[in-house]
Amino acid sequence: ATNESPIAPKDQPIRVTSIFFQEYSGVSIPPPEHPVQHMFGSKTIHEKLGKCSFQISPGAFFQVNTECAETLYNVAVEKVKEVSEKPEETLLFDVCCGTGTIGLTCMKEGVVGRVVGVDISEPAIDDAKANAELNGYAAKEDDPDPLTKFIASRAELVLGNELKKFKDSSMSVVAVVDPAREGLHPDVIKAIRGNEKIQRLVYVSCNPSKTLVVDAGLLCQPPTKNYKGIPFKPVSAQPVDMFPLTTHCEMVMAFDRLDNIDGEE
Repeated sequence: ATNESPIAPKDQPIRVTSIFFQEYSGVSIPPPEHPVQHMFGSKTIHEKLGKCSFQISPGAFFQVNTECAETLYNVAVEKVKEVSEKPEETLLFDVCCGTGTIGLTCMKEGVVGRVVGVDISEPAIDDAKANAELNGYAAKEDDPDPLTKFIASRAELVLGNELKKFKDSSMSVVAVVDPAREGLHPDVIKAIRGNEKIQRLVYVSCNPSKTLVVDAGLLCQPPTKNYKGIPFKPVSAQPVDMFPLTTHCEMVMAFDRLDNIDGEE
C-alpha cells in the first residue's frame, strides 16, 4: 500500500471547503442536543444562484442541483410576475423560505417590492438575513417597514398574525410555499385561505404525487367549518426534473383565488 492517492496527488491540497461532524444514531432530522461541530475550513459555504449569492450553513436547506434549481426558481418567479403588475407595491410571503432563495430571487428580478419569509430552521433564517444583506436588501433595525423580514418559527404559528398586518394595506400579496415532503400544515392552509388579499399562490412541491395532491384539494375545496374563505383553483403546473435518471421531480403549481364562493368567474 502507498500513501499516494490517484485522486489527489501529494503535491496538491484536498479540495474540501468545510468539514463538520455530527454524532447521531437516528436516520434524519437530529434534535438540538446533537449539534453540528465545526472541524475544518469555513463555517459556511457560498453559492451563486442566478443573480443572487447565498451563504449556507450546515443546518440550512439548499438545493443540491444548482443548475436545475435556477430553472425551478425561474419558473416560480414567472408565476409571481404574471400577477405582479406593480412590483414595488407587491408583497411576497415566502413560506418555508429556507435561506431566502425564492424571495430574494424575486426581489433581484424586480417582480416584488417586499418579502416576508418564514422557516422553522433558525440556521436557515440566520442565513436568509445574511443573504438579504449580501444581495442589497438588508433590514435595518430602526426601519418599521423593511424590504425584507425573515422569521424563525413554525409557519402555522406566525403566518396568520403576519398576514393580518397587511389586511388593510394597499399592497397586493402573493404567497409562495416550498414545504418539505410532508407538505403544508393544515393551519398554514387555513391562514392562506382565510386571507383573501392573497390572490395568487405558487406551490413548489418536492412530493407532487402525494402531499401536493392533498394540499391542493384543501386549497380548492368549497368552504367548510375548518377551511373557510373563498377557495383557489389550479391554473398551471410545471414539472422540473431536479433529479435526472430518477422517478422524482419537483412541481411548480400556481393557484388563483376564485371570484366568489360559488366558483363563478
